[in-house]
Amino acid sequence: MLRELKNEAKITLLLHTKSPLTIRSKQTKRLNPTMLDMSCVKSRYQGKDTVIIPGSSLKGVIRSRYEKIAGILGGKCCILFQDDKKCNNTPKNWDKMLYREKREYVCKNLCPACQLFGSKIMASKIFIADAYPIGDYVLGERTGVGINRITGAAQHKALYDFETVEEGTFQVGITLKNYELYQMALLMYVLKDLDDGYVTLGAASTRGNGLMGVEKMEICLREYRKGIQGWRGAIDGQEIPLGQKYNISYNWNGLFFGELRLPVLSLDEMIDNCKCIDIQGKMGRV
Repeated sequence: MLRELKNEAKITLLLHTKSPLTIRSKQTKRLNPTMLDMSCVKSRYQGKDTVIIPGSSLKGVIRSRYEKIAGILGGKCCILFQDDKKCNNTPKNWDKMLYREKREYVCKNLCPACQLFGSKIMASKIFIADAYPIGDYVLGERTGVGINRITGAAQHKALYDFETVEEGTFQVGITLKNYELYQMALLMYVLKDLDDGYVTLGAASTRGNGLMGVEKMEICLREYRKGIQGWRGAIDGQEIPLGQKYNISYNWNGLFFGELRLPVLSLDEMIDNCKCIDIQGKMGRV
């Protein structure tokens, strides 16, 4: 629940292409005959048009993998596109329930994915911005052909061309609000799978496109509750002394928050920091 702000985390990471990347735009040749059949999504950034990775694309991929990992660890995630299997149903007396009752209902009735990514009765705790390229990037063109599902041969008149990012580095910003430690741990596992190539971005992933590597990651933790020295979730009482490990402490440079800036971390190091978190025991029970 987001009525009272307790903690925040800002993750900044760099994603570098390990294979061509194509996130297709809806623009077609009908608007511009000189365009390729399929072009990459572009936006205006720092005074020029540039390719981007939409935050919505990243969030969809991250949520999908998050649900799978949560399921492996015993969490049962809903199916958003089936009305009888999603956990977005609002109680009839929702408007009359107290804040404490609403919080208890959310913790007991929303699946692990909806508790982080939001639902009809709770706002999302994770926010992923559009990723813009850092430095130069290389665009390329590829040609594809449709395959006849019966013969397995090339389909007649099904030739098409599409644009790819052959090489580039994108900066991604992920913000979490009122999150729990197990949610951060699951997110780290998702990013690790992305770095290892088990998760891909964009189109044509079955032909090897969309492999990305995490080159650099920085994490800034904000705490809005006095007297807390370590890394703590919004509701759960577990506190991990990250500051002691890195010989740093909260810098209370604001009127309302303390800030802990972690050094440049690897995913393996951050996953090691999360090893003491009982993910299985805390999914849906915080």
